[in-house]
Amino acid sequence: MKEITLLKFLIGSNIGSRRACFDLIVKGNIQVNDKSISQPNFMICPVDKVYYNNKRVKFQKTLFEPVYIMLYKPQGFICSARDEGDKPSILNLIKQKNLKSKHLFPVGRLDFLTEGLIFITNDGHFSNYLMRAKNRIQKHYYVEIKGKITREHVEKIRKGIYTTSGVYKVQEVKLISADNKRSKIVLVLIEGKNREIRNIFAYLKYKIKNLKRFQIGQFKLDTKIKPGEYKLISKREIEKVFKI
Repeated sequence: MKEITLLKFLIGSNIGSRRACFDLIVKGNIQVNDKSISQPNFMICPVDKVYYNNKRVKFQKTLFEPVYIMLYKPQGFICSARDEGDKPSILNLIKQKNLKSKHLFPVGRLDFLTEGLIFITNDGHFSNYLMRAKNRIQKHYYVEIKGKITREHVEKIRKGIYTTSGVYKVQEVKLISADNKRSKIVLVLIEGKNREIRNIFAYLKYKIKNLKRFQIGQFKLDTKIKPGEYKLISKREIEKVFKI
């Protein structure tokens, strides 16, 4: 076990839910090396001894073995750890029972109507690395809009869209095809703001017919994977590609 937070340790000890473990800590009911600790983010290491009700708490290592999943998110799901009303979480698509106890969460977001590649993991370090703009992880999107986009608008996207709600600037834009019925475009983003692509085309008065993220870094959607399906990625492959 590497150094982890006290909260994560307690969750991994299987003595209660995340909320219950959090409450135990802030109420001062947990001791580390005979000292009461009330900070959930307090870092502990393998030599530390953790007690609850005067009993030694044992960490179940298998609960936090790192898991990395590439999932093809279909439309009609949200990128959240739990359902929201009638909108199901993408975690419902993970069918393997041995993965359901791994405290998984999605990395980043795709909106309800957007499909494509998303990572699911239990590795907070990996999640933070992928989300930091300074690491310049490229995200590639395929966009299909109604009608023929003008060269002027393509150039405007390339230079940046400046609106009252913010600035939207992509790293790369490539026009695949355009006719009177539809236009097909590939966009590459480094720092994706909330609904950025949808806001760009709404500003330019185009209706999006299809929006899909097909690549993150060097990881691409496998042509054999259908919407709703996924595959596991090894830790070695993750570390090799992202240098974490």
